[in-house]
Amino acid sequence: MAAALYLPANPNPTPNPTSSLRPPLPRPSTSGELHFRPRPVPRRARARTHLPAAFGRRPPAAAAAERGGKDYYATLNVRRDATLKEVKSAYRTLARKYHPDMNKSPGAEEKFKEISAAYEVLSDKEKRSLYDRFGETGLHADYGGGDFGAHGVDPYELFNAFFGSSNKFFGDSMGPGRFHYSSNVKDNRALDIRYDLLLPFEESILGGKREISISRHETCGACHGSGAKSSNSITECTQCRGQGRSMKSQRTPFGIVSQISSCLNCDGSGKIITEHCPSCDGSGKVQVERSIQVDIPGGIEDGSAIRITGGGSVDKQRGVSGDLYIFVCVEEKQGIHREGLDLCSDVTIDCTDAILGTTVKVETIEGLRDLYIPPGTQPGEKLKIVQLGARDIKRPNHRGDHNFVIKVKIPKNISDQARSLVEDLAALKGTRGISVPGDETIDQGNLRNRSHHSSAGKKSSFWGSVRNLFR
Repeated sequence: MAAALYLPANPNPTPNPTSSLRPPLPRPSTSGELHFRPRPVPRRARARTHLPAAFGRRPPAAAAAERGGKDYYATLNVRRDATLKEVKSAYRTLARKYHPDMNKSPGAEEKFKEISAAYEVLSDKEKRSLYDRFGETGLHADYGGGDFGAHGVDPYELFNAFFGSSNKFFGDSMGPGRFHYSSNVKDNRALDIRYDLLLPFEESILGGKREISISRHETCGACHGSGAKSSNSITECTQCRGQGRSMKSQRTPFGIVSQISSCLNCDGSGKIITEHCPSCDGSGKVQVERSIQVDIPGGIEDGSAIRITGGGSVDKQRGVSGDLYIFVCVEEKQGIHREGLDLCSDVTIDCTDAILGTTVKVETIEGLRDLYIPPGTQPGEKLKIVQLGARDIKRPNHRGDHNFVIKVKIPKNISDQARSLVEDLAALKGTRGISVPGDETIDQGNLRNRSHHSSAGKKSSFWGSVRNLFR
C-alpha cells in the first residue's frame, strides 16, 4: 500500500502558481469526509528516460563546424582526418603565400592571420580535440570569462617559430616540437621603417646610387632609453614585483587554464617611472633625421623592395634595431617598356624603306643608336640591338636586349605618278618573284652581311623614284 499524507480540508483553497510539481488539492467536501492522496515522489528520485550515447548525435567534425562557425580544416585545405605532417605541410605552403611581407594584395594579412589561427589549433592535440567536439566555442573559456582561443599566439611569432629566424625567412622548418615564441618579435617589427622611392626608368635598368633622408626613432641620450629623469625616479612595479608579466589561472569545464600576459600596470617593463625625462617626455626615444646612401642594383623592377638591415629605428636599451625597407616605384618611359630583361620599342618606317632598307636613329637607355633596316623588312618584324636591355640582378654581367618592332606606314593618298610607279612595281612582281625574310627577330650584328636587292642602271633609278615619291 502506497504511503499517504493527510491533508485537512481547506475551505478557501488558494492555488500556488509557482508550484507545478504537486497534483491539485481535492475539492472540499461538505460531508466532513477525510481525503487522502498519494505522497509525491521526490524529483531527484523520478525515473529519467536516457537515449543511447550515439543516438541522433552528429559526427564530431560536423557538429564542430556547425557550432563554431569557422572551419579550420577548410582554411588549411586539409581533410578532417589529416595527420600532423599534412597539417604542417599545408600551413607551410599557405603561410608563405599570404605573408604580408611577400603578398601585398588586399586581404592577404587577414588571410594570413586565419591560417595561423587554424594551424595553432590543428597542430595541438588537445586543442584539436576540443575543436572537433565543440567547435571554435570550445576553445574559448567563456565559462569563466577567460580566453583560451586560437588567437593566443601572435601570427608573426608563430611564423617566425615555424620557419626559423629572419635570416631563414623562407628556409626549412625548425622541426616538430621546436616552437620558441619570442615576445620581442612584434616589438622588433615596430622598429622597421618603410620608404617609398620613385626611380627613373633609366636608373632602374642601369642601377646607381641614391642618398635618401629618413626620419627614425633613436634612444634618448639624456635618459639612455629609461624614460626617467634620474635613477631615483624608477621604482619596482608592485603588481608584478618587477617581473613584467602576470599569470591568471581559472577553472573551466576543461580543466585549469593559465594565461601569462604582460603586466598592465607597468606595460611589461617591471618598473614604474615616477618622474619622466624632460627630453623624451618619458618615451625613452627621440625622433631624428638621418641620411643614408643606397645602392640601386641594375635591373630592379617596379614594386621590388630593398632591405637595409639595421637601417630602421634603434632601441639601445634592448640592444635591437629595425630594418629599412625601400619600396621602388619605377617611372614609365615614353616609347620604351620592359619585358623581363628585354626592352621593347616600336619603330615606324615608310613602305619604301621597308622594301629598300635603310638606317634609322632609335632611342635607347644609353642614348640614340643606329638601327639598320634590311631590305624586305615585313610589318611586325623584330630587330634587336643586343646587350642594351636590363641587367640581371643575380648575374650583373648579363644583360637583355632591346627589341624593336617594325611598323610600316602606308600612305593613304598618293599622286598619279606614284600610283603609276606602284602599278609598274606590281607588274614587275607578277613576272619576277621578290624574296623577303620570314617573321623572325634579326640580330643587328648579322644584318650588314645581307645583300641589298637593288641593281644598277634602270632598276636603281626606278626604286629611287619610288622612294622619293613616297616621302
